[in-house]
Amino acid sequence: MRRTLLIPVVLAAVISVALLVPQTSPAAGMKPSDGYTLHIDGRLHFPGKPGMIAHHWCKTGIPGFVAECQLYDSDSSNARLVGVELVVTAATWKTFRASERALWHYHKTEIPKIGATLPDLSPEEAAKVAKSLEETYGKIYLLWDPGRQSLPTGQPSVTVIK
Repeated sequence: MRRTLLIPVVLAAVISVALLVPQTSPAAGMKPSDGYTLHIDGRLHFPGKPGMIAHHWCKTGIPGFVAECQLYDSDSSNARLVGVELVVTAATWKTFRASERALWHYHKTEIPKIGATLPDLSPEEAAKVAKSLEETYGKIYLLWDPGRQSLPTGQPSVTVIK
């Protein structure tokens, strides 16, 4: 069962925690959009069309996060940005109040539920990445629902996959 909670879009301040992945300093000339190279696809992200694939392009090494993902409605060059997923360690998630923890999903149960695939990796590499994400939590900010409308209208929300 999925709950969608309406919220104003406010991306919270970074939480200082040890990362599961090593931090690297940005090289001269790099842009914030560089580094979104981990590709994960999954269903059940869009309330208006639960079978529609959410195409995640993720970046690691961001202080305070395990990963930060941009969610698109396709993998084409003209795909539309429809959301953001933030991923934190279990230790960080445990520091949140109960009301905040309710907005996050546990990847150990969510990854199989959404039929997640890592299309750019071999099955062996994909299994390793999926295993490394099991003890993490994600929070999805859905900017708009491409399963319900073709333009970015409507109330933004946090989508919780239960």
